[in-house]
Amino acid sequence: MSLGLVLQNCGRFLKSSYVSCKLLLTFLRHALDSRSQVTLVNPEPITELVLTKNSALNTLLLYKGKARYQVATVDANAARTTITDVRSGELLAEIKRRTFHSDTVKFTHFFDGKAVKIKEWLREEKMANGHKRWNIESSAGNFSWRKDVTRRLALCPSHNMESPIVWLQLPTKEKPYALVFKGGVESFVAQILAAFVILEQEIRLEEKEFFRADGFVCDERTLAGMYVDTGNFNRR
Repeated sequence: MSLGLVLQNCGRFLKSSYVSCKLLLTFLRHALDSRSQVTLVNPEPITELVLTKNSALNTLLLYKGKARYQVATVDANAARTTITDVRSGELLAEIKRRTFHSDTVKFTHFFDGKAVKIKEWLREEKMANGHKRWNIESSAGNFSWRKDVTRRLALCPSHNMESPIVWLQLPTKEKPYALVFKGGVESFVAQILAAFVILEQEIRLEEKEFFRADGFVCDERTLAGMYVDTGNFNRR
């Protein structure tokens, strides 16, 4: 084969390779652009469960205006709280508070339906920043609750405490008092609701003690139990 023919074939090969690479890069660019557009057009689904009452112990949680779950505490000492699926009437969880023994929680579909100690299921831990978090293990992975300045309570993946998947939405003129869920938590909703009830009540009791220690008696509280009407303050 002559040198000229070799050079000609090499030129054709390089030209075809350049065209192929250019086409491949164009295809990849369009694919990435379309993926970004899909992400913007179809964001991760958000579900709001609106609480009907100013209570973590007695309330209905509504989905699109219809009752989905009920939290009920019928005894005066708040010793027993139940969480029920309103649609099926099925009991999902039962929380028992005891004076001389450890508080327990029992789930219909977890832990073989047996009661477990709350302190062993909802494990308290101190983070590097000094704040507390409460860890739970579920079929979907490990998650942790933490207090939040704007969301009050937030549930995050244990490895990423800055990315909430569930949080409490405080009421405003535009938004209702609600638990907000991102998609993918359906498999352990009962555990989420039970932990919320326990922690929200614990926070309210802490706040009540704080106001008492500060010398104030508050006659009324807001829906979240977090802010107070200073017009109803009485100095002891």
